[in-house]
Amino acid sequence: MLHKNSILIGLSIISNLLAFNANAGLYGFTQANPYTKQELNSQSVDFPEYILNYRDLMRENVIMLSDFAKQKNPRFEILVHEGSPLLQDDIWEYHLNDYNHSRKYGYSIDNDSLLSNDENIHSKNFKNLKEDYIKKIDGVVLNNYLCEQRSDKIPANKQLISIETCTLSKNSAPQIISYQIQDEASAFKKLKHNTNDKINADNIEKLSNAKNIAFLLDTSKFKTKYDFLKEIDNSNFDIIVISPFFQQKPLTKEDINHLKYKKNGALRKVYAGINISEADSTKFYWQKGWKIGSPEWLKRASFVDSQGIITQYWHPQWQKLLSKHFKGIVDLGFDGAFLSGVENYEYYEKLTPLE
Repeated sequence: MLHKNSILIGLSIISNLLAFNANAGLYGFTQANPYTKQELNSQSVDFPEYILNYRDLMRENVIMLSDFAKQKNPRFEILVHEGSPLLQDDIWEYHLNDYNHSRKYGYSIDNDSLLSNDENIHSKNFKNLKEDYIKKIDGVVLNNYLCEQRSDKIPANKQLISIETCTLSKNSAPQIISYQIQDEASAFKKLKHNTNDKINADNIEKLSNAKNIAFLLDTSKFKTKYDFLKEIDNSNFDIIVISPFFQQKPLTKEDINHLKYKKNGALRKVYAGINISEADSTKFYWQKGWKIGSPEWLKRASFVDSQGIITQYWHPQWQKLLSKHFKGIVDLGFDGAFLSGVENYEYYEKLTPLE
């Protein structure tokens, strides 16, 4: 196993491959803690014996959570936020395998590039789908997919949902469920009642039935839980994504069941939002004295959330806390989960010496 300090050693930045997407976080239009100059210019002559596949480790966490939820409730649905490169293998994982193979068998890596010398490297097809991962998720949520004309390839049998910060024309992409942020200052804090002409009178039995979605993940603008629940009651959104807590106090089964009806009386789906790679000092599991570096798996302040700390998301202690948190979501009767923080594998890749 690679020494914890070696993981964070960087030789140089491969900006076109590993640049962290500042728009990838849940609150993607802000940068709470951007890269420092030291991180951007990190260099070392040390070569670790083994480099972890941070993408597979993230996939494994998603698979673990999905398996648990779907065993208890086969209709439970999983949305992942960003992280579309996890849907397929690509050049980074090819180079990673090449590096680890060279280190294992003692081949020389002390040259201008640690990457493969294969002259046909750029003509290879690195788009093999990660089927074991894909079959465990039901949809992918991307920031500004339409506004920025992104080219992310999402499997046809998975629902694409886009959180947009620009104004879209009606029916611009009917196959995509879009949620438009009209005011960035109140994004995820207030519920936008207007769903244009996409109000759906049908019962929502599964994600593919939905025509609209809303995210209400920050309850700080509501004085009481009653006000919060009433805000959702008075809406006709097919899917509501909320925090399983109201101002640090967990919601109840009765609360969740109550929210499963739209204003028009039809059924809707209620999903819980959970960050699977960042710890939060406001959460129930936080212990006195914890800070970045203590325990060791608390690695860095979140790029996009002022309360978050990026974890070594593969660490057993974090996985135990995450599993307990997620079990509570499933037991409360949520219809699905919205997994954020999936893109944080990029942080570790950016500081990994592959060139």
